[in-house]
Amino acid sequence: MGCEGQEMRIYLASSWKMSNMVLFWADTLRKYGHTVDAFCDDSQGRYAFHFSEIGDPSKLDAMNFLQDKRSKRAFLEDKKWLDWAEACLLILPAGKSAHMEAGYVKGQNKSLVIWQDDFPKGEFDVMYGFADLISHSQNEVIEFFR
Repeated sequence: MGCEGQEMRIYLASSWKMSNMVLFWADTLRKYGHTVDAFCDDSQGRYAFHFSEIGDPSKLDAMNFLQDKRSKRAFLEDKKWLDWAEACLLILPAGKSAHMEAGYVKGQNKSLVIWQDDFPKGEFDVMYGFADLISHSQNEVIEFFR
């Protein structure tokens, strides 16, 4: 359940492919008085890491990628904001990292909302049962956080 009448600290988890939608949600939730972290918005001093910074991804694997100083910095930045947040909005479609972030937040007993403009038939996950709200309605998400 959302926090009635209180400002919330909300972490937005998604994919860089969805950065326009992430920025839309950041602006929308801020209009309702919430403080929002958007991984793709460096306007307030956040380190906004993009995979293009590290060169050819075909030469990396999960282990050597995490040895890169930029990857380490990005992890610590995201973890800082995840720990700061009271809730997470997982904006679908999203990849592995965003799903790990959502799981981390929920594992901290914080609120988790999953939003997608349209939930295609045949695409689902049993672990989405952890979410406090799953919705395709922007108004429903806004109301949850109010």
